[in-house]
Amino acid sequence: MSFFSDGVTRSKLTVLYFLHRLDVELTRDQLSTVGMQYNLAPYFDLQSAVYELEEGGFVAAVPRPFGQGYRITPRGREALDMFLDRLPLSLREELDDNADACREEIRRQTQYSAAIEKLPQGGYRVTFRTLERDADILTLALVFPDAHSANHAAGAWAAHTEEIYRYLLDTLLGEHVSTEE
Repeated sequence: MSFFSDGVTRSKLTVLYFLHRLDVELTRDQLSTVGMQYNLAPYFDLQSAVYELEEGGFVAAVPRPFGQGYRITPRGREALDMFLDRLPLSLREELDDNADACREEIRRQTQYSAAIEKLPQGGYRVTFRTLERDADILTLALVFPDAHSANHAAGAWAAHTEEIYRYLLDTLLGEHVSTEE
């Protein structure tokens, strides 16, 4: 009998450990993407593990502006502490490296969102949001004439958010307004 966990149990422990080390809430899509990118677990095992962990109260899906964000619960931390030695040290080190490698990208993905809505009278409304510590610091809705331009703008939002925010502040407050008081 092997000392280390395998199968779905290993997938569950891997998800718990990764969420704990990442310390950033992930959407199910982000978890799937990261899972495939870093080979955390086979896709269906990963989906099953997340479902079972949520059902058991080990992870929680918390409603956030960017979608439901999964995070480890106190019960999940307790279970992880109890069974941590069932994950090989080499896997834990790999998960630590993976969490460090993707943390900022995931944080960025959850800070900037763009939701596209088809309007009944024609056109597409794109609602752009910028969040900081789960609070909106900028929400902007623009209407575009077609899906192509709406998708293009939505795709460009994350890369240009800071300059747009700065431009709006400069324009609204005056370019020569001092930020020091």
